[in-house]
Amino acid sequence: MKRITVSDHPDQQFSMIIAGRRITMRLRHNPTIDRWSFDLAIDDGWVLRGRRIVTGVDLLKPFGFGIGMIFAARTGPLSEPDRTALPAGDVELYQA
Repeated sequence: MKRITVSDHPDQQFSMIIAGRRITMRLRHNPTIDRWSFDLAIDDGWVLRGRRIVTGVDLLKPFGFGIGMIFAARTGPLSEPDRTALPAGDVELYQA
């Protein structure tokens, strides 16, 4: 299981290798609803856009991409993945 570090920037992008494939994620914060969403590219092709980050759900399960799961988990006193909790680590993002 890998922890995905989220910085305190409202728009960020990073890449990693999962199951021998290049995965690129772009995370963006929407101030209107105070939530994060992400776009996902596999091998440089965008396959998912605007998926809202919620806790306790495999965010990739409905799509069958074959790269495991990505989920958000509560780890601190702030329980929703809002502008503060996700970068602070009170909600963390994992790939398994």
